[in-house]
Amino acid sequence: MSLIELYIPAIWRGVPFLVRDSGLTVGRRNAVHTYPYRDDPWPEDMGRGPRVMSFSARLVGDDVYLQRAVMAAACELEGPGLLVHPTLGPVRCSLVEPVTFRDRGDAQREVQFELVLMQAGSRVFPNLLLNTQNAILVAAAAAVLTVARVLVTELSSISSPAPVLSLGAHNVASAWGALAGAVSRDPGAIASEGLGLPGQHGRYDQGMLAVSAPASATITTQRAAVVASRTELDGAVASLVASSAAVVAQPEDFATASRCVVAAIAGATISPADRIRLLSGLAAYQPYISSTTAPIGADLATVRSAVGAVLRRQALIGLAEAIEAASPDNAQTAQQILTTFVQLIDAEIIIAADNAESGAYDMLRTLRTAVVSDLSARGARLASLVSYSFNVRMPAIALAYRLYQDASRTRDLISRANAAHPLFMPTQFQALDQ
Repeated sequence: MSLIELYIPAIWRGVPFLVRDSGLTVGRRNAVHTYPYRDDPWPEDMGRGPRVMSFSARLVGDDVYLQRAVMAAACELEGPGLLVHPTLGPVRCSLVEPVTFRDRGDAQREVQFELVLMQAGSRVFPNLLLNTQNAILVAAAAAVLTVARVLVTELSSISSPAPVLSLGAHNVASAWGALAGAVSRDPGAIASEGLGLPGQHGRYDQGMLAVSAPASATITTQRAAVVASRTELDGAVASLVASSAAVVAQPEDFATASRCVVAAIAGATISPADRIRLLSGLAAYQPYISSTTAPIGADLATVRSAVGAVLRRQALIGLAEAIEAASPDNAQTAQQILTTFVQLIDAEIIIAADNAESGAYDMLRTLRTAVVSDLSARGARLASLVSYSFNVRMPAIALAYRLYQDASRTRDLISRANAAHPLFMPTQFQALDQ
């Protein structure tokens, strides 16, 4: 029997080699914790240890240096490769130690080397995630410019004197502005003044907040900020109504004023949930358009329709920005928000298509795609609401331990169950399934 026949063949990345002896290292990963004045340490099990395979290998033959060059190239390739182990079979491995090839003077046509490989798994984390929320902001910024351009184009064909048409634009802007100004007196928005404040607020501690309030914030400072922002909202509405009188001559100013109203609404509402609810009503506004064959009547209808379209589309842009800022905590809420937005924007897309407004149509489609992609991606990672039923009333902290093994979830349970007192939770309520 020749010396070569005593070796066992193996293959690494398609390159064959001979194995004189091999080793396999297995075990568990342990984090050893030692404590003062304790003789026995505590080894914490962190999972299965890596499987490491080592080989004392040979390359033999008249073309041994060509084999060495091919093996060296295989060892320098990026990422894991396939090892055909002499006894384990095919194993996906990565090279973990450098390889040194040795030539011996007393062993001609032979190159020796040591090969150390580790069984490799698939990369799970970190993972590449698309920033879908940023895509909404980009689409919204482009939409603001498109709305102004479309308004200029729509009003460029007006031939009637501007004073005759100012009353129609004023009526539409006043009606929509009254709806926007009602935000400052909305009971739900007023009740949300304490959201995000540190501490326990029982059943009143609910709402989708993008960020929590500062640690130094109090109900007084929150209320003062909201009052100031509501004053700004009233001023923005007044500017919108005033600019509507010159909408034919200065359409860009009217588009800017309508955008300022939407921005003021964002400042006057602490909770994105309230902002979404209020802007949804503004995005559904439809002005009354009377049918007539008179030239002045046709121009008046064009102005009222164009002004109403600008106001609705600005509300839709603000609604998309509110969705980007919102953080729905369950899949059902995310789906409900998505359904509401899609219904509103689809109706506006149909209006833009019927009026042959290609710029507005493309803008709305882009905005719709960004919001649908974002809410679909975020909603897929959220927990679902399920119904729980118990025979007796229990304290909220006991239910938090029973359902989630986490006492910090007590605050969430109280708000979802609308409990009058945390020691006496309702026997039936809805909460997250995880």
